[in-house]
Amino acid sequence: MPDISTTFAQLLISELQVTQSLHQLLEQELAAFRNRELKPLADLQQQKSQLLSTLQSQSRQRLDWMTQEQLPHSRDCLLRPEFADQNEIKTLWQQLADSYSANQHLSEVLSEMVLKARKSTIDQLNILRGKQNDPQLYSATGKARGLNRGSGYTTA
Repeated sequence: MPDISTTFAQLLISELQVTQSLHQLLEQELAAFRNRELKPLADLQQQKSQLLSTLQSQSRQRLDWMTQEQLPHSRDCLLRPEFADQNEIKTLWQQLADSYSANQHLSEVLSEMVLKARKSTIDQLNILRGKQNDPQLYSATGKARGLNRGSGYTTA
């Protein structure tokens, strides 16, 4: 049976590989979204769903093992005497944390882009349907400015 350091390193490596794959996929998704390529986006969504499921499983496996070994679920686990001279584990832990952070940032960028695109599409549809177009401009204090609301189409 492998020692605690070897097992921990293996768990970190497998989870890190999944987070790196997810990062590459998120970058592809970002590029496809910027280029308005809908077909690749649909395919990437399916792949992302599978990767997220795998990542959840990997992280659950690592956390369950850490609980079993009575390790804290934080960086404090590296203070355990078995890991004191294990630079590889410390490096893997930091790489995993950095990978999660990078993925979170990319996810936030993608979410913001999707929300802006959604709002833009809704505004355009409202204009096409002749509904009132409220540009929703606000002052520095957050109050609505006294703008005349648009009326969609103008008729001749």
